Amino acid sequence: MDPNKIEQIVQKINERILLTKQDIAELKHFTAPIEPENSIRRISRMDALNNKSIKEIGFDKDVKKIVLSQARLAAKAKLDALVCSPQEIKAVKKVFKKEIITPGIRFSKDKKGDQQRVMSPKEAFKNGATSLVIGRSLIKGNIKKNIQRLVQELN
Repeated sequence: MDPNKIEQIVQKINERILLTKQDIAELKHFTAPIEPENSIRRISRMDALNNKSIKEIGFDKDVKKIVLSQARLAAKAKLDALVCSPQEIKAVKKVFKKEIITPGIRFSKDKKGDQQRVMSPKEAFKNGATSLVIGRSLIKGNIKKNIQRLVQELN
């Protein structure tokens, strides 16, 4: 390659690096923590817990007891919402009266995939969930048909 061409490429790369550094400096303030009174939600995420992970971090209680304990703490801390596995919705609802966001929602005949603790949308709402996180059941395949299927499952 022509040395002048190489020099032009190096110069372009250096200019781009400089611009990127300037962009980072300008956007750095967006990474600062948000004060609780300015946040949209304060959430405790309890959906990924299982008995094995609980034991790995040194707890000797089963997951349901720990989730209930955490839900009580969340209520005491006046959190706005909890992210909770479908299996614990009923128990959490007894001690936490605000929003319960529930991931792991699958249509009734869908495969569980990598998530073992799943529930249908209708059953999750029936158990007390206030918001559902539905991923693959909606986006895998024809989204329009999947939304129609969701509506049918909820009726």
